Amino acid sequence: DKTLSHTPHRLSSEITNPKANVSCTSCHSGGEVHIEDPSEDNISNPAKLDGRDVLTVCSQCHVAHQELDNYGFDNHAILEMNCSNCHDVHGGTRSLLLDEKTSFCQKCHIETKTKFHRRSNHPVMQGNLTCLSCHRFVRRQDDNVQYSIDRICQDCHPDEGGPFLYEHDAVNGYSVQDGGCVRCHEPHGSENNYLLKQRGNELCKSCHIEHVTRNHNQIWDEVWSKIPCQTCHTQTHGSFVSKLLLDPDLPLKFNGECFKSGCHSLNGQ
Repeated sequence: DKTLSHTPHRLSSEITNPKANVSCTSCHSGGEVHIEDPSEDNISNPAKLDGRDVLTVCSQCHVAHQELDNYGFDNHAILEMNCSNCHDVHGGTRSLLLDEKTSFCQKCHIETKTKFHRRSNHPVMQGNLTCLSCHRFVRRQDDNVQYSIDRICQDCHPDEGGPFLYEHDAVNGYSVQDGGCVRCHEPHGSENNYLLKQRGNELCKSCHIEHVTRNHNQIWDEVWSKIPCQTCHTQTHGSFVSKLLLDPDLPLKFNGECFKSGCHSLNGQ
């Protein structure tokens, strides 16, 4: 009971006017028999139960986790993972997690862990973030149909989130599998700058193959065609001034040379 005293599972007998009735037998069934014959065999231990059985115990009080609505479909449930794979009820921490930095996630997600060691990475290994900074398993009060991976990214990167007058279509994708931020960025880590999936023009070509290889080279001579797309199209997340997501200072950068062809202006007209 001492390990529970500073956690949400503090015993009701130690609290004045408790909001919920919490006792040892709330989680450990078999108490009446156990009192008469103390033995590990006649008192249940949720930490040793199978996934669905321990879910039955914990869900008496807890309905917050998203997995509880999808039991049997969520990957953690398919693997018959026990709540105690992530939680330690008697660990003494308020969050009841195995560790506050959620390092326990990396024991199973080994491939993801290696990505955090790449040249460009989200600073999980450095301690600035944890897995739960992005992966939320507890329902939020503001959850709605539009809640997507993009909104999670925008919590830390609001400047790239818009809304913009001229949007980049890739940013507006709401598919978690391949759209929005993760269409261009590798969220855990990349060998390319800014967590990009590919370098330079190669990333742009994955969607704009015709513009980069045909239109661009026809308009410009060989020298201009070798300049990276981001040299001119700097507003890749969205722009307030250019439909083509061009740098607002582009005329100054190249002394107006880039507009002398008459093919387009800064606002894309």
